[in-house]
Amino acid sequence: MLKYREALRLIPLLQPGDRVLVEYTPDIGLGDFEWKEMVRAFVKDGTVVAFDFYGIGDLLFRNYIRSLGWKDYKDLIEAKKNIYVFKFGPGGASYGQLMGEEKIHSDTESFLRSYYSTIRRALNLPRKPKYSFILGLAEYLYFSGKDGLYNFLHATSTIPLEDWVTFIFLNVGAIGDPERAILEEISSWVLAFRKNGIEVIKGGRESAHQGGGEGSAD
Repeated sequence: MLKYREALRLIPLLQPGDRVLVEYTPDIGLGDFEWKEMVRAFVKDGTVVAFDFYGIGDLLFRNYIRSLGWKDYKDLIEAKKNIYVFKFGPGGASYGQLMGEEKIHSDTESFLRSYYSTIRRALNLPRKPKYSFILGLAEYLYFSGKDGLYNFLHATSTIPLEDWVTFIFLNVGAIGDPERAILEEISSWVLAFRKNGIEVIKGGRESAHQGGGEGSAD
């Protein structure tokens, strides 16, 4: 088990093309770690692109900033300049620069066309991203059912991304075990947020040292 801040030691182990599934439950304060630690670390290292379904990322961001003091708020607003946001469906994009909007589609052909168009624009941003976030995927799968999972798998396998590290934030309380298992299978890394830290379920040397020794925070 890694303490939240010490989980940032995993970043140098990640390679372009890696898919990092970040599992959390609704009772975990993901927004605090996501914005306070991860985003700040990433924008110092390069540009971040976010693919946001239903504006879930925007809602988590707004929940987080209400707890900030002025200095932290000012620093975070400055970091927004290095975050590009592509929206799928309704919602805001107050945590970065809005670069594109797409409707949410349940049929495969329309979803694939929308996904391809968004990725193409992301690859042609003024500054090449090193990291991407996918937010609200669990909500998309919940509302779209099996078609949603098929669409996501189809798009992922048809248009593999080797240009950046992708973090997929997944609210596991909103999906079933089979959907979760499939997403874990196609991920390079699986991280599980717990109340007392982050567990590496899959990926890299860390998973072999959960109990102590190199890579352990305990």
